[in-house]
Amino acid sequence: MSERFEGRGGDGREDADLRLKIVGLGGVSGRKSYYPELQRKVRELEWEIEERRLAEDELRRLRAYLENVIDSMPSVLVAVDPDFNVTQWNRGAEVLTGVEEADALGRSLVSVFPELEAQLDRIGQALLDREPRFMKKVPSSSEGEGRFEDITVYPLIANGLQGAVIRIDDVTEQVRLEEMMIQSEKMLSVGGLAAGMAHEINNPLAGILQSAAVLRNRLLSSMPANEKAAVESGIDMEGLWRYLDSRKIPDMLDAIQESSERAAGIVKEMLSFARKGKDHLPCDLPSLMDRTLELAKNDYDLKKKFDFRGIEIFKDYDDDLPDVRCEPGQIQQVLLNLMKNASQAMWEAHVERPKLYLSIINRGEYVRLVVQDNGPGLSDEVARRVFEPFFTTKKVGEGTGLGLSVSYFIVVENHDGAMSLERPDGGGCRFMVDLPAGGDERV
Repeated sequence: MSERFEGRGGDGREDADLRLKIVGLGGVSGRKSYYPELQRKVRELEWEIEERRLAEDELRRLRAYLENVIDSMPSVLVAVDPDFNVTQWNRGAEVLTGVEEADALGRSLVSVFPELEAQLDRIGQALLDREPRFMKKVPSSSEGEGRFEDITVYPLIANGLQGAVIRIDDVTEQVRLEEMMIQSEKMLSVGGLAAGMAHEINNPLAGILQSAAVLRNRLLSSMPANEKAAVESGIDMEGLWRYLDSRKIPDMLDAIQESSERAAGIVKEMLSFARKGKDHLPCDLPSLMDRTLELAKNDYDLKKKFDFRGIEIFKDYDDDLPDVRCEPGQIQQVLLNLMKNASQAMWEAHVERPKLYLSIINRGEYVRLVVQDNGPGLSDEVARRVFEPFFTTKKVGEGTGLGLSVSYFIVVENHDGAMSLERPDGGGCRFMVDLPAGGDERV
């Protein structure tokens, strides 16, 4: 920069005159005296300009760094002024709303983020009180399905700034994990009660079943002992049978028998909560899946509302499956329950082409068994409670509500595995059973 003050053309008179005007001197001796001072001032000015340039570069670098930090956060961060106009819009907000930062800045919050309209009062209160506001597990449907978000509002109160920063965190997985933990605790409680309840119920239940069978034999059969007792009592067996038929006594005995057997089945399922498996043995999962499928295919009759044989089956088994130790009977019970539930759901929904997809996938540390259908699927409420004991969507008398909860208990508690539900975009349900690969005799 000082080069501008040095003579470079002709005899340097123009530059000399400029220097004289700057220092306000008239004479060569004065010019020589003040020239070093002028150079020093120029160097100081250069240093100041360089320092300012470096400071501006650092400011731009820090601004870019801060924007990158904000954009890299998984949370949604939105800043607004006191009039609820957007002043900051990070990458998370762009992804969630589909609105680019350039289109959001300066616009009203509600126009670019309509879901936050319900939170405007809380945001305004945070600005007024100058204290943060926390909203936990707020239901949201921003992605077309039920989700939960934590919303925090931080007021801007420093350095004369006014406004608020809104932070939104997706806590859907956390909420689902908490629900699964609660579900596990429920099932453990039922498991602890199951054994005692089963013994208390089984004894009178056995008496009911036995007495119903004896009544049928003594009233409705022509065994010699019945004939002899009728003659001694002066009763005609033919007339007795006509009377019993007219009063529908055989139907009542059938109802007693059927209800008692159903109660016995419920007790048997409840015992699965308390019964730990035997030693786990190496299991051929593809063979087990195929055997279970054959059992399901044979599960039909005229009284039932579905026919498994009308379902189109698709299989996809990985070849390189690791060893899995399990109790085959229990895992077969789980798979059979899933297949029957899928077939019933598709049949009741009158699916035109019911399909069942069976997969066995090698996931390294575990093997995943998948049973998927193309039925009507489940609502959010049902999906949250699907593994809950005694919860059922079937009509009274058609289901106990223990099938999936018992299956979950078998997989999680008896096999140290995992069982989960997904709802594919195209409809239907996808149940997944994860079993640890390898392991000792007890998994």
